[in-house]
Amino acid sequence: MSFREESLEVKIYVSMVIFAAGLFLSLYNPVDFLSLSLIFFVFIHILLENMDVNLPHNKGSVSVGFATGLAMILLFGPGPAAWGYFATTLSKRTWEHREALYKPLFNVAQLTLAAGSAGHVYQFFGGIPGRLPLLRDFFPILMSILSFSFVNFVLVMGIFFLTQRKSFLNVWFIVFRWVIPNYLAVAPLGILIAVIYASMGIPAVFLLMIPLMLARHTFILYMEMRNQYISTIKALTKAIDAKDHYTHGHSERVAEYAVAIATELKLSEDFQEKLEYLALMHDIGKISIPEVILNKPSRLSNSEFALIRTHPEVGAEIIKNIKLIGEYADIVRHHHERIDGSGYPYGITGENISLGARIMSVADAFDAMTSARIYSTPKSKQEAVAELERCCNTQFCQDVVKAFVKVLRKRGEIA
Repeated sequence: MSFREESLEVKIYVSMVIFAAGLFLSLYNPVDFLSLSLIFFVFIHILLENMDVNLPHNKGSVSVGFATGLAMILLFGPGPAAWGYFATTLSKRTWEHREALYKPLFNVAQLTLAAGSAGHVYQFFGGIPGRLPLLRDFFPILMSILSFSFVNFVLVMGIFFLTQRKSFLNVWFIVFRWVIPNYLAVAPLGILIAVIYASMGIPAVFLLMIPLMLARHTFILYMEMRNQYISTIKALTKAIDAKDHYTHGHSERVAEYAVAIATELKLSEDFQEKLEYLALMHDIGKISIPEVILNKPSRLSNSEFALIRTHPEVGAEIIKNIKLIGEYADIVRHHHERIDGSGYPYGITGENISLGARIMSVADAFDAMTSARIYSTPKSKQEAVAELERCCNTQFCQDVVKAFVKVLRKRGEIA
């Protein structure tokens, strides 16, 4: 989206942050403090910022550049550190967004303000740039790090709220649950870089690039492991869909619908992510059911249907052993329960059924009604919605159905 297409409030907010950063920078003439040492740190900082690691779902990125950024704050003070962060406009990230240049400019501006404020906080609490007796400066350094994190968080939270109406918790789970641990991990290296430079000069700093690269590599390995985990879930999903010939792609569509409903209900980003994985695996219990029953063209016998009804329980038993989503196994166990208690496997009612399970139930039923099955012809989306609404407060949760209807109308899929 271009800047012209953004809302007026977003334009005002972004412009104010960029203007504030420009105003702050204007207070410091770089000619007054430009040196070979500062140029070296700025160069290393830009290099590290260009080696960022993408966050899940393209929600941004993190880098180990905070280490050199913190070192600039402690060694050179607020003005040089702010100009050092501003210099990251030269990074590849800026030119990757030429069609929406305001996004990287906003990011650089808020980091510039964060660095400048952190520098002033460091001095306010008694820190002297370039002099680092660690025992005396421990508290000023700590307050400087907290100040940087706070300004960074508040300014980013503002843009997320204005553009996506995300709550405090959502912003935390989208970005800062990854960024804060990254800050905590590399901050000691930043302090160490500053101390080593103050006592031994530039050559010694190169040695500390090794642990920084190791920290970056560790984060990359974690993200790769996480992506592999997600790929494994999707592979299992495809295996189940392949076993049941009439539900090809069903789990992925249910996951898409479930996340859309959760978003409309303004549930946390963390829960949405877990709900997506659970929805992808909601039918994994069918692995215990013979294909001859799953694909039987005629009516199921009572014993065969009883076997089909075991799949939520079997699926939940499998999922409860998976660390990331095991605590939410009941969402899979109860996704065939009904509000009036006529569902299975336990016949529980109303709010005794978790919200996640109620969401899954609506998403699952809607896809079942709009897909070609051996035992029924597909309904149109409008017809399926009418059926969901007819069964509100008996089979389905009314609030969930209302949220789903809003989603489909926003998408233009129903009138």
